[in-house]
Amino acid sequence: MKTFRELYCEHHGIAYDQFERVLLWRCLHWQARPFYWLLWLNRDYYSPDFDFIRGVGDLRSRRDFRNEAAEFHYHPGNRGFLRTILRMRVSSHRLQAVFEKVISSTTTTPPMAV
Repeated sequence: MKTFRELYCEHHGIAYDQFERVLLWRCLHWQARPFYWLLWLNRDYYSPDFDFIRGVGDLRSRRDFRNEAAEFHYHPGNRGFLRTILRMRVSSHRLQAVFEKVISSTTTTPPMAV
């Protein structure tokens, strides 16, 4: 079975090297979007988000998503006023919704016996 990264890139017609940045933008909390470019000036700011997206990108099934989300929640770089109170970060719920949509669209169900 293909990884989420492969499935997402094929479905949206993007290059593998654009996967993380595209998903970062797509899964940011709405209030973080206007400040994206300003926060991008500090390259390390989005490090926890990229780690999370990279980890989810390597998944092949739904069952390991919770582990990745827990690691993101407890990531040492995922602290501070901007990330916790103002939520200037990736939304794990948005990423999960994208993940579920892509994974479920490629998962086939066996035909029902009559």
